[in-house]
Amino acid sequence: MIQFPSARRSPRAFTLIELLVVIAIIAVLIALLLPAVQAAREAARRSQCVNNLKQLGLAMQNYHDTNGNLPIGRQGQDTLPINNNNPRRTWAFSVLQFFEQGTLYNAINFSLPFYDSTNTTAIRANVATYDCPSDPNGSTIEEPTSPYPRAKADYMVNFGNTHFYQDQRDNPFTLNLSPTNANYSNVPFFKAPFASNKSFGLRDMTDGTSNTLLLSEVIIGQNFGNNSDHRGDIYNDDNNCFFFNVFTAPNSQVPDSSIGFCNYPNPGVPPCNSNPSPADSFNAARSYHPGGVNASLADGSVRFVKNTVNLTPWRALGTMNGSEVISADSF
Repeated sequence: MIQFPSARRSPRAFTLIELLVVIAIIAVLIALLLPAVQAAREAARRSQCVNNLKQLGLAMQNYHDTNGNLPIGRQGQDTLPINNNNPRRTWAFSVLQFFEQGTLYNAINFSLPFYDSTNTTAIRANVATYDCPSDPNGSTIEEPTSPYPRAKADYMVNFGNTHFYQDQRDNPFTLNLSPTNANYSNVPFFKAPFASNKSFGLRDMTDGTSNTLLLSEVIIGQNFGNNSDHRGDIYNDDNNCFFFNVFTAPNSQVPDSSIGFCNYPNPGVPPCNSNPSPADSFNAARSYHPGGVNASLADGSVRFVKNTVNLTPWRALGTMNGSEVISADSF
């Protein structure tokens, strides 16, 4: 008997419902994995940020060992004590040679202000150690079409518990931002590690180096068209440029006080008031790290300070001889 080969059945295709189920499962898996991937990336960026602050803290220590004091916060003709021979510049120039930026340091003419054409190449150079990798605006150039374009940065020195002018007026000066809010009224200034036309040493930190902030982060202010935001303008000695204050908490919702040069409200720009009353400028420490900011202490350590830190110990950390008692678990 002749046998005919049996016909082969083609494999059954997926039904539409089965395809949709598979796609849904893949989408759920991606949704579950994406936050973990993003968290891992942020952890790596935060680790690099800590490393940058450690390098800068070490550079400050090396500068201190070499010169017997920390660098000045800023020099300029409009500061007290008056010295018209002081060219305008900030601490950011002084420490370059102490964290492997000797070539850049040697390219600077220290007898001329930062905005002189001789210094344009130096101030435009992006220094990775000055940039937090979590800040998407780390490569921003301030006033790019001006004769003196300059690179912005994220790490700023501690200018104390009040404002930009600190001890340039009454001594100690009391900042009274809000008579109706005790947290922001009649706050007296106690000395900070950095000031205008002055330099201090570790010996001056009677509160102790482990209780005194040297550096922390700010979020670089974005420029919109011809409008500049001074926050992060690290080489400029002007208001809101090269420093942070502990008058307000990390990432505070209280607007930074900026005398002009402020682009809020705009997407991604921290809150600020460009026409403050009283006319005193201050910047909060700010970052893109969830929950707080990294900060370098004068003993060389780096701590993560939460946004929820109480203002009393936070301000105490921002002074160097306020005689405050700070518990180790309060920040």
